[in-house]
Amino acid sequence: MNSDTTQLALLDRIDALQTQVAYLVERQRKQEELLAEMTPILREALGVATVRLDALEKQGWFAFGRELGEIAHKVVAHYSPDDVRQLGDATIAILDTVRALTQPAVLHIAAQAGGVLQKADSVEPVGMFGLMRASGDHDVQKGMAVMLELLRHVGRGAQALAQSQDPAALRKARLAAALGPKRRPLVAAPSAPKVQPAGCATGPSAPAPAAMVVNGVAFAADGHLADPTVWTRELAEKLAVSLGLQLDDVRWQLVDAARADWGQTGQSPNIRRLTQVTGVATKDIYALFPKAPGRTICKVAGIPKPAGCL
Repeated sequence: MNSDTTQLALLDRIDALQTQVAYLVERQRKQEELLAEMTPILREALGVATVRLDALEKQGWFAFGRELGEIAHKVVAHYSPDDVRQLGDATIAILDTVRALTQPAVLHIAAQAGGVLQKADSVEPVGMFGLMRASGDHDVQKGMAVMLELLRHVGRGAQALAQSQDPAALRKARLAAALGPKRRPLVAAPSAPKVQPAGCATGPSAPAPAAMVVNGVAFAADGHLADPTVWTRELAEKLAVSLGLQLDDVRWQLVDAARADWGQTGQSPNIRRLTQVTGVATKDIYALFPKAPGRTICKVAGIPKPAGCL
């Protein structure tokens, strides 16, 4: 009896195993059929995708994407998350401005203005009487009113922006950025002559009182080095960068000449003196140092401002 029961149990298990094996075989068969049916479709899709990707490559989409990636890399390298956050906060105002500028009427005015500029060579000059006659035209009067209102808003905004910024703090920040976090030991320049005419700019024998110190370098209230003897060529390059300049050979010629003349005379040279000692024309000096060239050259040269300069 026990033997029969055992045999029946074994037969039941064998039947169950056969059923499971049959299921697995059927499932394998269906998978093979599905793969056989999908293979031509996949080949066709791969061929279409290859052709499409090749067309996109020829159209320049991938090159465009690579350039966009470079732009993103530059943004990440030059802007902080806080800058991006501020941009996000200003997005609505930016979009409102863009929408206002891209209205059809505004674009039509811009297109007309562009057409006038393209034909500027053919426009006859207008004198004082011509302006008086033109001022009687209603369109001219309306344009002048619009321009005046625009200038009023620009001036009001510029004044508000200037009031929100501290010039001394901005100047100090620019100097700190140019000089860097660390400064190499400064090599003293040759001493100026002991004899100094009365009323001349202060020489190295009497350093000006320091108004601020940036990375260990003392500056007077007028922005010049408080002690000209700490000047080096490396420091001059950093000072030029803080003033928005890059020292090339011609600019170095003027800076070296100014410092040498100061060392000989005890006075910082003005523009006229620089033209005499260097042979560089006045207009060329102004081209090389557009903003207050006399003071700018002396600042970079590490010497006091020329006598008579404001």
